[in-house]
Amino acid sequence: MSDGFGEHDATWPLGPSRFVRGLGTRIVSSVALVAGGFVFTILYLAFLAQRFAWYQNLAVVAAVAIVVPAGLAVTWVLWAMGFARRAGLP
Repeated sequence: MSDGFGEHDATWPLGPSRFVRGLGTRIVSSVALVAGGFVFTILYLAFLAQRFAWYQNLAVVAAVAIVVPAGLAVTWVLWAMGFARRAGLP
């Protein structure tokens, strides 16, 4: 019986080493991106927000809310495309 991670298992043709290539870097960058966006937003609202009008503060927070998911999407889409190419998927 196979656990799904064998080199010769038909359900896992690439083996685990080909699957996880670049995965750790992307997990670390995802955590750093989310944490950085959160820290930036908190520090901005704590120290710089009083200098601007409410709609300018809203624009900064909205920009962070757009940039962080966009960065995550680019990071994971590139990994998925590389994985699909290595797996021979269409």
